[in-house]
Amino acid sequence: MKKMLNEIYIVKQNDTIDLIASKYNINPISILLYNNITPKMISKGKVLFIKK
Repeated sequence: MKKMLNEIYIVKQNDTIDLIASKYNINPISILLYNNITPKMISKGKVLFIKK
């Protein structure tokens, strides 16, 4: 069984999905799909998993 390596990111005040994606140099849509969320669900303190 393969282990998936993920980065955990905790959303900060004023973060947007685009800003978070740019920090990891990935497509914002991939973050939304990987976490099964919509942009409106992004709020301070939310835990996101970033696929490496």
